[in-house]
Amino acid sequence: MFNRSLNLFIVGLALLVIGFETYTYWIQKIRPWQPISPIGRVIFYYSFFTVLSNIMLVISCLVLLFKPSCSNKFFNVIRLNGLVGVLITMIVYNTMLRGIHHPPTPLLRLANECLHLILPLLGIITWLIYGPFGRIKANIIFYSFLSLLTYGLYIFIRGYYTGQYPYPFINVNRVGYAKALYATVSVAILFFLLVILLIIVERIRIKISHKR
Repeated sequence: MFNRSLNLFIVGLALLVIGFETYTYWIQKIRPWQPISPIGRVIFYYSFFTVLSNIMLVISCLVLLFKPSCSNKFFNVIRLNGLVGVLITMIVYNTMLRGIHHPPTPLLRLANECLHLILPLLGIITWLIYGPFGRIKANIIFYSFLSLLTYGLYIFIRGYYTGQYPYPFINVNRVGYAKALYATVSVAILFFLLVILLIIVERIRIKISHKR
């Protein structure tokens, strides 16, 4: 019962925060580098890895609310995308971007903390306690990485035509292609390291469950 309550809280908080930021960026241009049009700002907002990874987490938590035993391939990929995605978000933001990213209003600062710290921690803690486990297979990892690769291609193609990149370390106009690709490869390596970590934790949790 508490598991469902946690998943419901994650879903509700994420929808509230993402909905608030979507509305905010629709009605006003807060930063000089944001697109001029409302539609452009919203598209740019949903191009952030932070937003997409939290959405993946929300989708997986929403599925678990209604079908806790769900184990089809699509769900497993979404679940892995959400878990690893929010971990990458939390690590990269808090080690590289926190010092240079300063939301201009108290509500946006609160929303920022929710997406980069609170929701990732809640998502990982919920998984650590309740799972589901035994879902991280080779084919799931492949499809999850493929979606990450697709996102990377989208960012570079969109950036090429618009000159807009969601993160400074992949902004080709600032750092050049060599450094941008190096950053991209670093994130890919981080992805695989985190997947390995989740597999190790998953196996430990399964062994603990079998001993009970």
